[in-house]
Amino acid sequence: MPALLLRFVPHLGLAALVALAGVTVALKVQTTRLHKAQTSLAAEASAHAADIAHFKAAQHRADADWRAQVERMTADFRRQKDDADRQADATLAVYRDRVLRLPAASDTARATTPAGLPGAGTAEGAYRSGDASILLARADALICAKNSARLMAAHEWAIATAAGLSSSVSPEGDR
Repeated sequence: MPALLLRFVPHLGLAALVALAGVTVALKVQTTRLHKAQTSLAAEASAHAADIAHFKAAQHRADADWRAQVERMTADFRRQKDDADRQADATLAVYRDRVLRLPAASDTARATTPAGLPGAGTAEGAYRSGDASILLARADALICAKNSARLMAAHEWAIATAAGLSSSVSPEGDR
């Protein structure tokens, strides 16, 4: 058969047939490699898409957890604020009662103090401390009572808030 082929195609020669066979084998090898590369690329692309989907799902869960934590903290702070308001109102009622039970200053004590200004006087009584006492208008005493009640409630609120924040940040809270 090779003699028959050489008779029909004398100008190609044996080298041309070997080169053609080599090119055919090389083309087949390259086609196989290309197919493997495309398959590998498709697998990597699908794995990358899955990673992106997993990342987005994890991000959505983290965002939902964060929003839930913010809502819990907001509700807790609102409750603490309402408790502080109630406590301040109760303390103010006690202070107001105490201020209203104080006896009015005598006229001699008012005469030694310029009108409207507190100062040292000779007032004596159960609610005064001797030489270091001052006269204070009842309206001013009520303002002091209100401010003191508010400050006490705010102080206790701050302590409760700090305790709540430290417990929410602790490692036990992350479990």
